[in-house]
Amino acid sequence: MKKYIFISIIIFYTSCTKVEDHSDNTSFFEGIQSDKITFIIDLSINENSTEDLDNFISEITQNVLDKEDFCLEYAYYLSEDKINVTLYEKYIDSKGALQHGQNFMESPYFERFFNLFSIEKFVVTGPASDEFKKFASDNEFEIEYQNLIHGFKRK
Repeated sequence: MKKYIFISIIIFYTSCTKVEDHSDNTSFFEGIQSDKITFIIDLSINENSTEDLDNFISEITQNVLDKEDFCLEYAYYLSEDKINVTLYEKYIDSKGALQHGQNFMESPYFERFFNLFSIEKFVVTGPASDEFKKFASDNEFEIEYQNLIHGFKRK
């Protein structure tokens, strides 16, 4: 019996670890604390597309990187079965998101994008302006808008 108590004590002390205090590196927020706008777009790859996925993504990503300094993040995520893609975009504010939309629609990538993809779901998080919402609606983008209610950010 003493052997089991001793083993239990050893397990207890070795399994207890100090939890680091992240309070200096973490900020909590409620409501609208940031102007940043995020697009989370679920896409399906069109079977009859004439576009090469890797080539297209490389080209359009480089274009956004070179021409849109208001874009903070821009990334494509391919599903394991290689039939769906999630496009993640983050902009400094609604004005930048609107400018991206306008640039995209006027670019040679617009038609190529819709040759390659179909939009399954388009979510915008953050404080989208009425101007952005009108632009999206006028151009027949069906978007689900979501606003921040609570969360945190580590630095």
